[in-house]
Amino acid sequence: MIVAIDGPAGSGKSTVAKLVAARKGYAFLDTGAMYRTLTLACLENDVDVDRAEAVVAEARKHRVGFERTDYGELHATLDGRDVARKIRTPEVDASVSTVAAIPEIREILVEQQRAFARGHDVVAEGRDVGTVVFPHADVKVYLDADPEVRAHRRAVQAAGGDAAKGNDAGVDEEDEAEALAALKDRDERDSTREVAPLTMAEDATLVDTTNLSLDETVEVICALAGINVLTKNPKLEKHKKQVEARKEKMGRVARALSPELRDKTPYDETLEPMRHFHNTFDDYYDHAMADYPLLTRLLYDLIGWGVFCVTKLVWPWKFEDDDEYFEWLRAQDKGTVVIMNHVSMIEPVVTVTHFWRKGLRLRAIYKEEFNRFTFMHWVFTRIGCIPVSRGTSDLKALRRAQHALERGENILIYPEGTRVKHEGDEVETMGGFALIAQMAKTGVTPMAVVGARKDHRGPTLKRRHSFIGIGRPLAFGSLGVKGRKAQLEAMEAKAMERVWELRDALRREHPGED
Repeated sequence: MIVAIDGPAGSGKSTVAKLVAARKGYAFLDTGAMYRTLTLACLENDVDVDRAEAVVAEARKHRVGFERTDYGELHATLDGRDVARKIRTPEVDASVSTVAAIPEIREILVEQQRAFARGHDVVAEGRDVGTVVFPHADVKVYLDADPEVRAHRRAVQAAGGDAAKGNDAGVDEEDEAEALAALKDRDERDSTREVAPLTMAEDATLVDTTNLSLDETVEVICALAGINVLTKNPKLEKHKKQVEARKEKMGRVARALSPELRDKTPYDETLEPMRHFHNTFDDYYDHAMADYPLLTRLLYDLIGWGVFCVTKLVWPWKFEDDDEYFEWLRAQDKGTVVIMNHVSMIEPVVTVTHFWRKGLRLRAIYKEEFNRFTFMHWVFTRIGCIPVSRGTSDLKALRRAQHALERGENILIYPEGTRVKHEGDEVETMGGFALIAQMAKTGVTPMAVVGARKDHRGPTLKRRHSFIGIGRPLAFGSLGVKGRKAQLEAMEAKAMERVWELRDALRREHPGED
């Protein structure tokens, strides 16, 4: 989904967009920050912004991007340097419109913005996001407010305060008068420029924030995006028809959660209920498994019994001392991220099956390459698997896993990424499992398997016994470190350490198994 938020300076676009993105877990794309970053490059290198050729030449020398901070925010970067604070100065304010009006600059950055949004859910803000950058955005909002209110917000921001929190930072009337004059001049330039002028898209919803608080503004946009429903707030009454019209147009209806999951779901999400037939692959990735069509759920149970019987007969397997663990897991409000070593295609099958027999859903993360095989792709969707594009920042897969955990489902991940077919093979482990757990505010369960690697090729099928052990779940609060980045690193290291300890313990208990 793409949520496009446009509006003039001081309307609160950046702050609102950040909060909307955080509410749903989307990526926040600050398009204006990209133009500001190039403007800063010109100012730092004494490039006259009125000379279009010089600005374009300067732009081609630099790399504009975003970098995620330890707190999960995306900060604008110039050649890898964090410039989030430097691009919010009055000097940049005075020149950014001139830079943004250059056609070649807009072509360069618009393509980068569209590339950023491909395959991801984003909230983007700017002055032509809904009209030029993302004309087919799922949700378009035009934020506006009285000029005096916007000038006050801009003056407070320049002084280091936060108008949304009531911190006016000692701004006086003279400061506001200067801010109002600069804002009106900016509005004039933005709305009259020849290239991508500031204007409201025909299919956008106007949200006037003059008399709305920050939380109320975010609530309206989240309702338009189908993330939540409006509360009974008299100030938001006029927006109810807009929200209902939006939902009707997009064919979205309130999602009916299954009774056992309703109380566990910490967010409101509006997804179209799944049909008995003709659902898309995305429908299966995004919905709770309890909401799958009846025939799909019956098929899942049939597959579960079949797999249980066949594997127990051909490859006998056993989960050791797991009763206490599953009793604990059933009592949790959220699911857990399960990680284990990967030596064959047997352990993911029996692990998912064992969770099913315990009355719990375990959704495996698998590499997207398997989707090339139509039948495999079809089966994987019906049993709740979620594909991931390896080697990329697949935010969509991360969010799907996060939402599944928040619903009470569990996620199975193999940090090794591929089967380790021979003892001693070097495989680099991937730490995405810790990020998913951190995003969902849940923990990680280490598991290990031995015995599944035995060769069964030949004229007769060899029976092989597999043993799987479950370790004590790890919580971020128990790691003894602070800071998001430090906690991620600690969780990755500790969880994998526990996996190897479990594996070695199983080998001691069952000599000869690997």
